[in-house]
Amino acid sequence: NIYLINGDVADRGANAVEILLLIFGYMLSDRHIMYMNRGNHESLDMNVRGFHEGGGFAEEVGAKYDSTTFTLFQEVFNLLPIATRINKEVLVVHGGLCRTTSATIQQLREIDRKRPVPCAPQNAEDVLFFDSMWADPKAADGVGLSAVRGSGCCTFGPDVTRRFCEMNRLRMVIRSHEVPKTLSGVQVQHNGRLITIFSASNYCGRIGNTGGTMLLTPQLDYQLMEHWAPSLEELLQLELDDAPDESITSEKSLGSNIEKRKSFYSESGQLMRADVLKKMKGLVSEHKLGLFSFYANSDASDSGVVDAQTCLQGLLEVVKQQLPWEEYLDELAGPPAAGGYNYKALLKRYRVGHEDVNWQTELFAQLHDALCKHTLTDTLAFFDANQDGVVTYSELLQVLTRYSIGVPDEHLQALAKDLLGGKAQLQTASLIAHFQVHFCGVSGMNKPERTPPEWAKQLLDTVSCQCAMRKRDSEQLFRSFDSDGNGFISYEEFQQAMMRLGGYISTDVGSAQRARIEQMLLDLARWIDHGSTGAIPYIAFIEAFRLSDTPALDSPAEKREIGGAQSFISDLMEHLCLLFFQNRWSLKYAFEYFDANGDGVLTLAEFRKAIDALRTVPVEAGAKSSSALDLSDEQMERLVKALDRDGNGYIEYEEFLQALETRDAMEP
Repeated sequence: NIYLINGDVADRGANAVEILLLIFGYMLSDRHIMYMNRGNHESLDMNVRGFHEGGGFAEEVGAKYDSTTFTLFQEVFNLLPIATRINKEVLVVHGGLCRTTSATIQQLREIDRKRPVPCAPQNAEDVLFFDSMWADPKAADGVGLSAVRGSGCCTFGPDVTRRFCEMNRLRMVIRSHEVPKTLSGVQVQHNGRLITIFSASNYCGRIGNTGGTMLLTPQLDYQLMEHWAPSLEELLQLELDDAPDESITSEKSLGSNIEKRKSFYSESGQLMRADVLKKMKGLVSEHKLGLFSFYANSDASDSGVVDAQTCLQGLLEVVKQQLPWEEYLDELAGPPAAGGYNYKALLKRYRVGHEDVNWQTELFAQLHDALCKHTLTDTLAFFDANQDGVVTYSELLQVLTRYSIGVPDEHLQALAKDLLGGKAQLQTASLIAHFQVHFCGVSGMNKPERTPPEWAKQLLDTVSCQCAMRKRDSEQLFRSFDSDGNGFISYEEFQQAMMRLGGYISTDVGSAQRARIEQMLLDLARWIDHGSTGAIPYIAFIEAFRLSDTPALDSPAEKREIGGAQSFISDLMEHLCLLFFQNRWSLKYAFEYFDANGDGVLTLAEFRKAIDALRTVPVEAGAKSSSALDLSDEQMERLVKALDRDGNGYIEYEEFLQALETRDAMEP
């Protein structure tokens, strides 16, 4: 047998050194049985990157050997061939074909390959070298730029493959470089002239793909095979189990080992299925807004349900990833209800979140704290710019835009419509009450709930009930407490208003009892004023009395449940996390570039520089503008303040990026 390894051994896991040494050992033992092409990762610029950015080989060699050994590896990489031709009719190259329309095998031979793969091609030879390592195929004819890989990487269509094969008298081209979108280890493309072979199963331990190999006969007949490889530890255990034991040689022991292998492959299949499902959940989270728009347009009656064909079509057209959606639809969207799948439940189920909610709470607490410093009039005007007593869609959108920290406009528009319950406007007091309850629900996720003194709970609930019975909203109640009309309630004003509500002003009570009640009410006023400013602002007042369901909420839609995970602040947090999630690799690259000592920590100034660098990068062709990270200076400052929670002037970006994840509301 003759073996050909098609590149990308370096940077792939913790044992790339051992795998390369094993390959080199076979080469030395018989140079006619083992060959290896160069991949884009057999190059210095990739090897010096961190593991989480797709590199890691320099770190691995440094930990096991030294810099001299790493330099020797680079010298060997520079000697590896760019491509291999088999029996004159099959070309094997790691990446793909050149963006020019006249590339030949002779030109590939003449490339000065004894150097690192060029990062930024300067001439025609560099372009041919670069594309051979980095290019990807596409379904449509022509040449384009890759929206996935960026950095000038190209894509090539069936016409390019056909022309290249005809000019060079080739039957087909074999390449690797990417996991096929079908999550299989092999993929036949471009009318059979191009075949992708990706040998690593469950790529990076999480993708869920099978691995692929290709067996070619001397006549160039071929067989494509897929596999799911056990880990090194599992493989070792299986081999130990299969080792002959002279003291026990029975059909029973042999059968036991066979059962163990069957069990392993069964578990492997389950793990692969779980990994594929996890990837699908992440894609649904990333494309939630587009999916909702697609399904809503097909749901004329607003039932929240679409049939299986429409549900599947939305995933195919909006997500645009060739995954086995139909096979996983029931697991992803839940068992179908009468008439089809509940798409609203599906889209609420998956959310991009962050393990650490503290920085998110701090971010939106800045808005809350700002409102706590406002008078009643200023608080109302914050949401109701023209002070006509109602908040319109445009007024609400302005507030959300200002405090959204880069959330795309289309997401904010959807949130504003959802908060207004489909109506054109809401009374200002009602909207602020909604905001306060939502904020308390979110902020309470990471700290103990502020509870009033035990004796005061019933009193506060009684006042809330009286307001509901008297048809008084939070603004009216606040004004009745604020006797001097300055927009804040002093402790004495609170005390006297509560005495009136309790009937203690006109009731004949003893002086000792009256003094005790007055002191208790002053203590309660101090508790409500948790900012210890000496006066109670409107926002803190609403929080204390939990005035959320006001008379302004007339329709069932307006009276819907407004607390918990589906509040609009939770939605803002989700969209903010999604924005970081979509840009996580660009952020990682920028942060590491400005992290001079590589300790995973940035100063605030370095963090700002990294974000500024990303803001100036134009959106690439094919990329969504809604995924661009574009923060104003004001939003940048609020984000920096939120991430630097302990105020030490540093941000731990490694932990921050790694904690971004997709969550399933139905999982614990």
